[in-house]
Amino acid sequence: MRQSGDKPIDRYMENQEKYSPVIENEAIDFHRFLSLFLSNWYWFAAAMFIAVTIAYGINRYAEEIYTVQSSILIKDDQAGGGFAEIDKIIPGGDIFRSSKNLENEIGILRSFSLNTRVMQELKEFHVVYTGVGRRGIVESRLYKSCPFIVMYDTLQGQPMGLRVWIRIISSEKFLMSIEEKDYEQEHLFGEEVQVYGFRFTLVPRDTSIAVYNPGESNKFYFYFISPYVLANQYRSKLSVQPIKEDATLVTLAVSGPAPVQEAEYLNKLMELYNLQGLEYKNETARKTIEFIDEQLGLISDSLYNAENSMENFRLENRFVDLTVEGTMALQRLEKYENEKAELGLQMQYYQYLLRYVETQNESGSIVSPGVLGSNVDPVLVRLVDDLGQLQLQRKQVEFTVKDDVPAVRLMDERINQIRASIKDNVVNSIAQLRISISNVEERVNGVNRQMGKLPGTERRLIQIQRTFDLNNTVYTFLLEKRAEAAIARASEVSDNRTIDTAVPFNAIKIKPRTRKNYMLAFILGLVAPAVAIVIIDLMNNKVIDRKDIERVTGIPIVGYISHSSYNTELPVVAKPGSTLAESFRSIRTSLRYFISEDAPSVIAISSTVSGEGKTFVATNLASIISMLGKKTLLIGLDLRKPRIHKILGLENTSGMSTYLSGVSSFDEVVKKTEIENLWYAPSGPVPPNPAELIERRAMSTFLEEAKTKFDFIILDTPPIAIVTDALLLSVHADIMLFVVRQRYSSRSTLTLIEDIRRNSDMKGMGIIVNDISMSGYYGYGLRYGYTMGYSYGYSYGYNYYGQAYYGRRKESSGEYYTDD
Repeated sequence: MRQSGDKPIDRYMENQEKYSPVIENEAIDFHRFLSLFLSNWYWFAAAMFIAVTIAYGINRYAEEIYTVQSSILIKDDQAGGGFAEIDKIIPGGDIFRSSKNLENEIGILRSFSLNTRVMQELKEFHVVYTGVGRRGIVESRLYKSCPFIVMYDTLQGQPMGLRVWIRIISSEKFLMSIEEKDYEQEHLFGEEVQVYGFRFTLVPRDTSIAVYNPGESNKFYFYFISPYVLANQYRSKLSVQPIKEDATLVTLAVSGPAPVQEAEYLNKLMELYNLQGLEYKNETARKTIEFIDEQLGLISDSLYNAENSMENFRLENRFVDLTVEGTMALQRLEKYENEKAELGLQMQYYQYLLRYVETQNESGSIVSPGVLGSNVDPVLVRLVDDLGQLQLQRKQVEFTVKDDVPAVRLMDERINQIRASIKDNVVNSIAQLRISISNVEERVNGVNRQMGKLPGTERRLIQIQRTFDLNNTVYTFLLEKRAEAAIARASEVSDNRTIDTAVPFNAIKIKPRTRKNYMLAFILGLVAPAVAIVIIDLMNNKVIDRKDIERVTGIPIVGYISHSSYNTELPVVAKPGSTLAESFRSIRTSLRYFISEDAPSVIAISSTVSGEGKTFVATNLASIISMLGKKTLLIGLDLRKPRIHKILGLENTSGMSTYLSGVSSFDEVVKKTEIENLWYAPSGPVPPNPAELIERRAMSTFLEEAKTKFDFIILDTPPIAIVTDALLLSVHADIMLFVVRQRYSSRSTLTLIEDIRRNSDMKGMGIIVNDISMSGYYGYGLRYGYTMGYSYGYSYGYNYYGQAYYGRRKESSGEYYTDD
């Protein structure tokens, strides 16, 4: 008998490639995965169908979102303007120039106050209209395209965000229901609805267009929304980006389902932004005009009274003109009174200025001393101008710059310093004014004493004329200053300029992106199943190809048996011309390299665990050998779970268990089968001590006698990983064949076979790979551990290491039983 190291075996190992047509994979793993993908094409087809279906649903039913853009030019203060000189006022102020100024303006555009102002002017935004499709799946936002309009007096008291469902029944009436409320009632168009806090009237949007359309769903819903909520929504989605890094021409973009609505928002935002900038610039002129108007209000009453007094005096006294002395006294008195009025006006301004600095007013809208004319301290004029400029700049930078920035702290310190300087200056000026007013009053009193020498009538006329001239002079002076302030205010223009208004025609559809969605679906349809298959393959511990075996053990592979789809357990007999029968013929041919042809050979067939097909292989291998005219004996030594008698259709009343127990003789155990040249020794009744029986001398005696009568002896032994019977029988075998089942046998169990090879004295060892399937790399739908019968109700069982081998558990009693 030859062993695995003999030369015929070496020749077999050199030419083994021709015996592995099914799972041979000597190339790199790329080819393995390629075969893996190709064999599971149906997973790719299913994933592609699902992905494309989802993409179609998204493209068909998702709400369409559009982006609308506009552009605005923001004044660059680097070359001049409000920020150009700020670094001359405070150290470090240059950080607010150019880019920082642009960031400030972007912050203003996205500010809550500006956006709230925008939303308060866009009344149409306060009601959100939505149309609903026939099936209730598709919803579309309607802006100025809803067939009806919700008319209301005020938003105050209206429930916010509560949907009101409208189903138009006819051109005159509609059915209304309210979300989360038990309310459903018909109403007429034009009828005021007052329910659950709502108070509104539905009217047709356009009388020339029918409200009710029989071909449509006529289902809508609307809800009220607060301008403050709208302001937060729009400022959060508003995008403001310069066209280039250093440019001050910025692009404004906002996205939404209604391009017309988004365009109106952008246009109103730019309009109010420009207006707000202009208002900031005109704040000083506005405050000046308010101050002058206040003074004019006081003077006008006095002037009116003086006019009436003079007119009444002349009518009553028939007084035509003054004497020379009276005229001179009047002129001196008017001069002193004018000086006193001018000093009084200055006093009022200084008192206003003192209140401004003492109350820590930060508005920046301070009246300039220039309103008083040229008789003002130029130092005070400069201080007031610097304070107003710094306060306005401070208000602008607080949108984007934190208060703890050093330059901002320097700015605050500078503001406080200027405020203190102004206060000191004003206090000193008020003290000087009081002295000047006192001097003027003394001179007025002197003139009054001189006038006491004049006649009473003339003296009375001079007093009336003096009051009239004084009020008239002050009134004329204030009117001139008001006109100057109004001209300055009218001549101001906004620093910013709208370049492109938002136009719905230029809206860009951004969702759903039809082509992108289909492309993603195509990619996911390929990548998702590929990744899943690769992950499952990497996690799989089953034997898949030849390399899985060769990585673990050096035992040669004798042959490969393809998957059986025939309704028989003896396909080599029923289908002798099939590829399955050819698999067994290849194994029969390969065995010539392992065993001697001159003497009877004993072939033991086992596996690592139950379910790998050792009994199926033993039965068909014995049948295919007997077809060569060789007398073959098939011995069932799987005493714990006998099954060969079922395949051959023979009784199992006596067999190897009774022979080894001394109950039966050799001739009583060995039985002729219907297959020519094939005899069979069944296992017999299941004994309580199979291992002890196999170790008896009777086992050797039986095999010795069998060798005298048969050319080949096939031993069907139990799995080696479960019981020791197969190892006990290996001493009698010329070769030990282990059955490994593709996609079922664990790679870790191959290490057990390798340990046996290294640590035992077996004469020869080989591996047969069973159940090779060409229908799919992983069989049926990538299912690991599926019950693989041979389409005739026979299953190997899949519970490892003992439980399924000894039997199946009864659900009622918990006892184990076999198919016998």
